[in-house]
Amino acid sequence: MMIENKTLDSLRGRDIILFVADSDEISESDVRFPVVYTGMGKIRMYSALVKWYESRQHDVKPIILNIGSAGSAKYPIGEIVNVGSFVNGGSELIYDRIDLPVEGATVFSGDYFMSTQTFPPEQVKALSAQYDLFDMEAYAAALFCKERGLPFYCLKAVSDNLDGTLKDWRGILGDIREKFVELLKTVDSSGQDLS
Repeated sequence: MMIENKTLDSLRGRDIILFVADSDEISESDVRFPVVYTGMGKIRMYSALVKWYESRQHDVKPIILNIGSAGSAKYPIGEIVNVGSFVNGGSELIYDRIDLPVEGATVFSGDYFMSTQTFPPEQVKALSAQYDLFDMEAYAAALFCKERGLPFYCLKAVSDNLDGTLKDWRGILGDIREKFVELLKTVDSSGQDLS
């Protein structure tokens, strides 16, 4: 796994809220942390964070942890990667960038599933030469947390090598889920086994 011990140490024993796009990526029954399912896309992620923020107790400031899947031409399928930089890619591929003060990969958050099945192969190749990971939500979470001064971390599991379809992506989520469950057990301070 491409996760620095420093990141895990920063999460260990802390109040964490997981923001996850799809319930197949992690289940509330798998972890002791609160889980917010956002749906796919930056607008849904941002909206879910707004809704949570407005309903929370104002003296509570937990760590926001976005976990989920991402495509990559750089990392192997199944690897969990710490993300340190977030690029906003829109339909016109106009970007904005947010950098966290942590070591990590760069994720390009687009409006569509990044693959040679959905974009011209030369465009996918050019973008994958610039960016490590591709998803549809992380930038929105980073932006929200930056705007409100909330502590934020992001871990992505590689689900595809940018050459598959949404059906292929759905098929790998069970394996990714197991890896996230094992990883999150290492930062859970309760010491209780969930099985």
